[in-house]
Amino acid sequence: MIKYVAISTAAKAFSLNDTTRAAYRKLGNVVLEKMRVSGGITQPYVDRAVRLVNYCDRLELLAPGDKVLELGTGWVHWEATVLRLFFDVEVALYDVWDNRLLGAYTSWLAQLHDRIDDEFAHLSEARRGQAKKIARQAMHVRTFEELYRTLNFTYVVDPSGTLKGVPQNHYALAVSADVLEHVQGEQLPSYLADMRRCLVPGGASVHQIDLVDHFHYFDTKASPKNYYRYSDKAWRRWFESDVQYFNRIQRPTWIRLFENAGFELDVADNVSAHLAPLKLAPIYRDLRTEDLDCMQLLIVHHNPSS
Repeated sequence: MIKYVAISTAAKAFSLNDTTRAAYRKLGNVVLEKMRVSGGITQPYVDRAVRLVNYCDRLELLAPGDKVLELGTGWVHWEATVLRLFFDVEVALYDVWDNRLLGAYTSWLAQLHDRIDDEFAHLSEARRGQAKKIARQAMHVRTFEELYRTLNFTYVVDPSGTLKGVPQNHYALAVSADVLEHVQGEQLPSYLADMRRCLVPGGASVHQIDLVDHFHYFDTKASPKNYYRYSDKAWRRWFESDVQYFNRIQRPTWIRLFENAGFELDVADNVSAHLAPLKLAPIYRDLRTEDLDCMQLLIVHHNPSS
């Protein structure tokens, strides 16, 4: 727990003002790019790619020419790129700050190219061939502007973190991975309502939500849901920060938030792991075991046509 406390304390220190937050992001980008290039593509990212394509195929979420919105597009535009390789779509890349890493992006895209035949063997040879052709065109770009022209992407940075400026009834699909847990909890009702507003009638949303305590990634000896120990008051005082914010919202509440925003649920898959005994703060004591053990929530919704 010493490392856990040290990391969370450092995150609070970096959250003091605009200067410290900017320093954190700049330092993080330098370190992250070296890690991504040297470490190579990871299996969870490949699994995300296969799962996303399978959801879109099985549920028939996309048609040629559709417009897609990727929320929290991050350093690698992963979901957007995967969709563009396998579907003829236009993608808007939406984020709250610019942490793009071109070297890491092209490195990972080249590695994905080499794994397409194995990982997507269930798709037709023609479709795999087209995906590899697009990947080859994109993985040799020298600037992000060239990449966006090649893939028909539009990049938008909106520091407000809201979706108020996103056009209404415009997108066939909104997609994100490991993003929604970073939206401020009190903002989620309006955020999800605006997400639904930007979708065409019948449009879909596909999201992977990470419910793991994010400080666990820095201190794996801590429980994957160590935050269960703390009340909201204690968490805000000792651990919550701007640069490593995650909202601690659990599976039942996520399901309810999307329902309250007017979405209709199509798929709710869990990635779970049994937790060792852990003292629970009162706010978590009513959760069922299956919800306590949920580490990752994979949800697909649609925007009702009526």
